[in-house]
Amino acid sequence: MSRLARSRPLRLALVAASTLGALALFLTEAHPGRLAASLAGLSAGSLLTAVAATMAGVMLGAVRWRTLLAAGGVHAPAARLFAALTIGSAVNNVVPARGGDAVRVESARQLTGAPVLAIAGTMISERILDGFVLALLVLGGALLAGVGGTLVWVGAALAGAIVLGAPLLGRLLRGRLAGLQPGFAVFRLPRSAVPALAATAGIWFADVVMYAALARGFRLDVSFAGILLLVGVGNLALAVPGAAAGLGSFELVTLAGAHGIGVGGASLAAFVLAIHAVIVLPPTLTGLVLARVALPKAFRVRAA
Repeated sequence: MSRLARSRPLRLALVAASTLGALALFLTEAHPGRLAASLAGLSAGSLLTAVAATMAGVMLGAVRWRTLLAAGGVHAPAARLFAALTIGSAVNNVVPARGGDAVRVESARQLTGAPVLAIAGTMISERILDGFVLALLVLGGALLAGVGGTLVWVGAALAGAIVLGAPLLGRLLRGRLAGLQPGFAVFRLPRSAVPALAATAGIWFADVVMYAALARGFRLDVSFAGILLLVGVGNLALAVPGAAAGLGSFELVTLAGAHGIGVGGASLAAFVLAIHAVIVLPPTLTGLVLARVALPKAFRVRAA
């Protein structure tokens, strides 16, 4: 059994099966004909606003990454980190199990000269900051919507665990993992933690704007509390390694979340699909355009 669990073909088959199953369930709920008609009715203004908000969030991600690296003693311009961030997103969106994270680390190493483990530590710090803000979105959305129950407890428990555990994480690393410690320096330095947390809030506020623009474009009646919940729940689902770009799982979880808070309508499935497309496609295309900037050594070898 342990040998089967370590089998790469088996793992890939399980990921493919779960992805196809989730997509099948989503399409069963969505009705393909109605889905196409709803997507065709989306206004260009709403789509452009959503894309602009998404890319603004990616740019803030580069600014936050610069803050995290600087806390550990590595100084790099945000423009270079933007290239590394988008090439990592591009690969993540076509390779399962977040394989683009390795490309992102290598890109940052080539562009900044920082140690690989220090870069990897900042990426873990990003996940921690994202988890904290997303937990607050779930908690705030649940309280504003008056749904209470499980969502309130999940949001509060996750946020509390991060507040208590994040400052201790770097100190627990020993031996081969000690190289990760510079990546967690932000949690020991209030002057760095505050701007990093502010940038994280800005990243997810950009997502709130994107969701709201698409909801308006599809003429869906979604409250502000509902949008907070959808952003929090859907993106926590994307954080779990699985199919490339979270295909299938994002659609199913977000659709279920929308039904759970009472959002409905003929355009709901199109709204969910458009959200995922706007999250995935603009950063992916940007990363491909900036590939030569993000991985200069790879292109030098190819040229030689």
